[in-house]
Amino acid sequence: MNVHHAITEISGPTITEQLTDFIMDCEYSTVPDEVIQRFRMFILDYLGVALTGSYSRSSEIIAQVVEELGGKETATVVGRSYKANAALGALVNGTTGHAVEMDDDHRTSVLHPAVAVVPAAMAAAELVGAKGDKLIEGVICGYELMCRIGDAFLGTMYDEGFHPTGACGVFGAAAAAGKILGLDRDQMVAALGIAGTQAAGLEEWKTDGSWIKRLHPGKSAEAGILSVLLAKNGYTGPSTIIEGVHGFLKAFSFERKWDVNMILDGLGTEYRGYGTSFKPYAGCRFYHQVIDATLALTSEHKIDAASVKDAKVRVYRTAYQTLCTPKSRRYRPTSVVDAQFSIPFSVAASIIHGPVMPVHYSEEAIHDPAVLDLCARVEGIPDDEYEKGYPARFPTEVTINTYDGRSVTAYRDLPSGDPENPIYEEKGRFEREIVEKFRALLGYLPDYADRTDTMVSRLSALGPQDDVTELLSLFTPAGRA
Repeated sequence: MNVHHAITEISGPTITEQLTDFIMDCEYSTVPDEVIQRFRMFILDYLGVALTGSYSRSSEIIAQVVEELGGKETATVVGRSYKANAALGALVNGTTGHAVEMDDDHRTSVLHPAVAVVPAAMAAAELVGAKGDKLIEGVICGYELMCRIGDAFLGTMYDEGFHPTGACGVFGAAAAAGKILGLDRDQMVAALGIAGTQAAGLEEWKTDGSWIKRLHPGKSAEAGILSVLLAKNGYTGPSTIIEGVHGFLKAFSFERKWDVNMILDGLGTEYRGYGTSFKPYAGCRFYHQVIDATLALTSEHKIDAASVKDAKVRVYRTAYQTLCTPKSRRYRPTSVVDAQFSIPFSVAASIIHGPVMPVHYSEEAIHDPAVLDLCARVEGIPDDEYEKGYPARFPTEVTINTYDGRSVTAYRDLPSGDPENPIYEEKGRFEREIVEKFRALLGYLPDYADRTDTMVSRLSALGPQDDVTELLSLFTPAGRA
């Protein structure tokens, strides 16, 4: 692995220029069919999660603020009866999509691409009346830039206090919107330069379980739209925004280390975004393999909550620090966010309820005495050897001890929903499970029940014939099947 530091002189095309060449060359007609279908499913997954998230209190607040701000009504706002301007519509949709912690996740770059990229792509498509093929092109470009730039930090951006989704999301959003709006090469380079200076997203939400994490992808989506519109009208941005001596890699890296090769290797031939995972459960992706192991044990050994004496969860240190500390809030959540980022709470909830969904992290659910009682008997254990496997793997060992003397253990290092998990060697299973998840989420939303089949069929075949605005109307109160 070649670890690089900031450079003062650029010879040949900059990273931004090389990424722009990829964006210019990416065409729906030349992308492999399996990649097109995978990204249709990513868009479907995002919309199901965002519609579910639109009912969250944090989503209601930002939607209300944007509605009061007013402006040109071009962008559909998921779950709402009004439209917003492109930038603010992307802001709401990105924020809403992150509210219930079921949006997709790219394991090695440790970020959530859909919630930054798809809202920007949607808003851009509605601005110009783009069809479904252009929406897909934009989303592919956005995922590719966001995941590749995130990969360069080698899983350590969190250690610097930054949220990779917020910081890297601006590039994905700008790439998606710029592709759809037809920027030329110079404009696209400028747009990425403008986007990079707006990168943000602090991890301080961990201190008190507040909502700012949900805002990060929304701000990325908004910044992407703004960057593209500015560049299209002649605003300039540096082509060295990524690797320059004052650039993104230096500013956001931990101990000033990164690997540029992770951005450029295979660019144009390997679709890094294709390896994005979907979340089958609500809550932080870092513990989904914990839930997999817990559910496997309870099912295989017929263990119910009443029989559990205690449980021990050995995890890589990054997960332990994020999801087991501080104990005062991981064992007694004071907010929904606290519970969404708690291994003890989520293990207890999965033992009692099975696969955990947003309903299991409601304001009422996080104070359920039965869950909290069992939660107190779940111990997290940090493992430095397991940490060496992160972020390529999420090594985890779950042991459940029962009152009748049994002790059973399961090991997992790739969560379900990750395309590298061996269960997805079965052709079509990955896409099928995303559809099943979508239907499960919509099952909690009776107002949209009569549209579910139409949503699935339309998005599963999304292409040049589909009007994006008409399609998105299905995800608003006034939409019709």
